[in-house]
Amino acid sequence: MSGKKILIIDDEFPMRYLIEHQLKREGFTVTLAKDGPDGLTAVTQHKPDLVVLDVMMPGMDGFEVCQQIKTTPETSQIPVIFLTASEAKEYKTRAFAVGADDYLTKPFLAEELLAHISAVLKRTERIKTGVLTHNTGRVVSIFSPKGGVGTTTLAIQLSEAIIMHENRPAILIDLDLPVGGIAQMLSLHTQRNILDLLKAPTEHFSVPYIGQFTQRHRADLLVIPAPGSFAGSGSKNMMQKLQILLDKLVEGGYQVLLDLGSHLNEITRTAMRKSDMVFVVTSGQPVANKLCEAFLRDAPELGLEARRLMPVINETHGRIQNVDLTRLPVARIPHTNERSRTRLWLKEQGIRKLVSIVK
Repeated sequence: MSGKKILIIDDEFPMRYLIEHQLKREGFTVTLAKDGPDGLTAVTQHKPDLVVLDVMMPGMDGFEVCQQIKTTPETSQIPVIFLTASEAKEYKTRAFAVGADDYLTKPFLAEELLAHISAVLKRTERIKTGVLTHNTGRVVSIFSPKGGVGTTTLAIQLSEAIIMHENRPAILIDLDLPVGGIAQMLSLHTQRNILDLLKAPTEHFSVPYIGQFTQRHRADLLVIPAPGSFAGSGSKNMMQKLQILLDKLVEGGYQVLLDLGSHLNEITRTAMRKSDMVFVVTSGQPVANKLCEAFLRDAPELGLEARRLMPVINETHGRIQNVDLTRLPVARIPHTNERSRTRLWLKEQGIRKLVSIVK
């Protein structure tokens, strides 16, 4: 992606300088603008390949700048990545409503911004060439027989890694019913959720119709949340409808990731049977390992193919030295924190291993 032109619109000089320095090191050509009007002028004059845009600026804020970029025919195809210090879901919803292609919350690592820029640029290129419509998708489930081992976090991280590293559109569905956890973690609303979608007639299940129930989290990542309430109820033929829904998304070229949580019920069994692979998550601790072993042992009686079930160690409760599992885990996600760059790197390698399996 080196040589691409990036326009940075931010009223804070230190932020402009830091982003400019990092992007130039990676071979990008960088133009700077100190406010909204200056940024719109730069967009017209330089025709950048991508705009990095701050939300909160005096006078003309980022929402207005983005709206003008996206409603002007000559610039409407230029992708925009929003930067903001706010994690409020209203900001994210409004950003995508005015045409944002991605959304990144401050503070962030330089590598994180570079990964988002690369993913958005590649997505834009795929749309131009039409490659986006020629790929067949897959269904991947994340499940654990024990709660509290981080299935939701892992599902989100894996979804983001797929769009970052494999440049393929992904849709993340929260089937940890009825409450779920994805909406809360990503600051999304739950007004139109997976149960609402499964109540619709199956003849409506086109990709555009399904899209009405999604919320955009990243450039190529759509999310269908759970109801977020214990009051939610299913519909007749819900299992059959789920199978048809998954088939439609796969035909549409999506990598479909299902967060199944830790509840083994008819809908999670149906999801696993429809999955190309199921990552069975354990924390590496003895109790979680025993439950993982029991599930893998009994899976054939549940109608699940053993070859599709892949153990994953997710060290949510700290480092685990020795893990006693009959089947070798396909990946290990180490416990880490922001202070340990080595552990962060190891965690990234663990996530990438899962991406390579999904590929």
